[in-house]
Amino acid sequence: MAKKIGKRIGLGGALIMILGLIGGCGKANTYHSVMYSDAKAWMKESFLVENLTRGAYYNDEFLDDNVYPQAITVLIKSQQEFDIAFMEFPTVLDFDNEMLCLYIFTCVYMARPYEISKISLEEKLLTIKVKSIPPKIGAIGDASIPLQRCLVVKMDKLDVSTVEFSEKK
Repeated sequence: MAKKIGKRIGLGGALIMILGLIGGCGKANTYHSVMYSDAKAWMKESFLVENLTRGAYYNDEFLDDNVYPQAITVLIKSQQEFDIAFMEFPTVLDFDNEMLCLYIFTCVYMARPYEISKISLEEKLLTIKVKSIPPKIGAIGDASIPLQRCLVVKMDKLDVSTVEFSEKK
């Protein structure tokens, strides 16, 4: 009797492992999207200055004025738009088939990587939900002074006119 129970538990555990592997492999990469969670170094300083965000420090000055927005999103669908914002990019871009979604915001966790948690498309509105990856438990704190941060999502070119980012807490 104990052998039968042990055998069933073993088979059940193996089945759960197989299902977990199949489920994990089935997650599709929506619109061939790739997240770059620290793109500021590739951007032109003039573009960053034109797109400062509230609550960030810039050149030792705290930008607490309500003139600055909380966050800025930019949809880049052409080489001309790219040239306004970027000096370089880590991959070759094909704007006939690809676009960039840029999110500029104030961040106090500059060392944390970000990842995409969900992308959805409704009519002409593209929504990208992102989340920061906190350090492992027991790690030293990773908070910093508030600074301007730039996330970029490279993805298939879509017929959209607006992109919105939101951070999953």
